[in-house]
Amino acid sequence: MMYFQVFDDMRSSNRWHIGEVTLSDGAEPDLKGGIALHLTTPLSAPIHHRGARLDFSLTSFGVPIVTPKLATIFREVAGDDVQILPIVLGESAQMMAVNVLRVLRCVDENQSRFTKWTASDHRADLAGQYRSITKLVLDTSQIPPPVHCFRLWGSYVEMIVSMELKNRLEQAGCTGALFEKVTIP
Repeated sequence: MMYFQVFDDMRSSNRWHIGEVTLSDGAEPDLKGGIALHLTTPLSAPIHHRGARLDFSLTSFGVPIVTPKLATIFREVAGDDVQILPIVLGESAQMMAVNVLRVLRCVDENQSRFTKWTASDHRADLAGQYRSITKLVLDTSQIPPPVHCFRLWGSYVEMIVSMELKNRLEQAGCTGALFEKVTIP
C-alpha cells in the first residue's frame, strides 16, 4: 500500500493560520501522542491570520483541523485510528480537530535521512527519538493492514495517510493539503 505525508499547502498568501489548540481551561492537550481525549467542551484555537478558510489546515503545532465533510471521510476511512473532536476557531464552531490515535515504528532508517536526539542534547528526555527527518521513507512491512492514518513513533510531527484516504480527500475537493509519497513502490 502507498502512504503519503500530509503537509499544509502554504502556497496561498491569503490563507488563514490557526494557533495553538487548547482545552477549555487553557491547557494544551496532547494531540500528537496517540492518546484519546475525553472532552465535555469543544477544543479552541485562535486564528492568528485571517484569510481564506481551508478544508484542511495544520495548527502552529501540527494538529490537523478539517471541515465536517473531511472529518466524515477521516472517520469512514481511518475508523478507530482517528478521533474527531469539535473545535472553536475564533467565533466559528464549524471545524473539527483530528486526533491521530495510531502511532507506528515504521521509518525505514536505511533509506531515510534523519537525526536523533542524544542524551547530551538539551532535550535528553527525547534521546533516541527523531530530532528531524529530512527524507522520509516508510518500511511498509511494519504497517499492519488496513491502516489509513498514523503518526510516527519517535517523531509525532508527521501525519501519514494511505492512498485510499488521500484519494477520498482529493475527490472531496480538499483545499489546504499537500501530499508527498513516503513509500517505495
